[in-house]
Amino acid sequence: MKIQENLKSVFFISYSLLSLLAIYMVVYYEEKYSIKLLPTLVLLIGSFFWTKKYGILTFFLAILVGDFIIVNLGDFRIGLYFHSFSFLVLSYLSWGFFKKKIKKEIIKYFIVFLILFLVIFFFSIEDKGDAYIAIFIYGLAISLVTSLLFTNYLKMMIPANYMLFLAIATRIISDSILTIVLFNTYTVYYAVAAHVIYFISNYLFFKGFLLKNCKYNSD
Repeated sequence: MKIQENLKSVFFISYSLLSLLAIYMVVYYEEKYSIKLLPTLVLLIGSFFWTKKYGILTFFLAILVGDFIIVNLGDFRIGLYFHSFSFLVLSYLSWGFFKKKIKKEIIKYFIVFLILFLVIFFFSIEDKGDAYIAIFIYGLAISLVTSLLFTNYLKMMIPANYMLFLAIATRIISDSILTIVLFNTYTVYYAVAAHVIYFISNYLFFKGFLLKNCKYNSD
């Protein structure tokens, strides 16, 4: 048991240090020498070590591939499709555990979150370029998974559900700030804020999966 706790401490310290290093690189080198992938890779390894659940591994792998394509290959559109896929995986994992009457509530929340996304989509993004469809699909995916995790938390307010909902909430904040950075005016302060919240969000997903014993339930 003590070995497990020590491993978790080493894991958390490693993730934190790599996240700080990635933020340092953003401040001084912008995206030229980005190591944004490394913290997510640590979470992927940790998920394999502690969970061995294919759904969770696929979720983090899709995030990793999406970041690699955006950061290293410079293809924002294709990278965004992989991030959308990660949220569809998360939606699939949670959808089957809701009863029919609960699913009606999910649809209501989905409409609310979708409207909020559309407001940002049409009024905050000045030049969408060829990523127009990719951004819209991403908005649909994140609206869906947010409605699922929000409903799951309202139905059972346990720490795991709270962590997962907080994870998606912080991701939305991170993406909103990143929208300003990518499509409007770049400032290092916005870029740092987006990365800090992004790394916090990913860790909250990981922590939520562990607390929930790698299962979604709404019992």
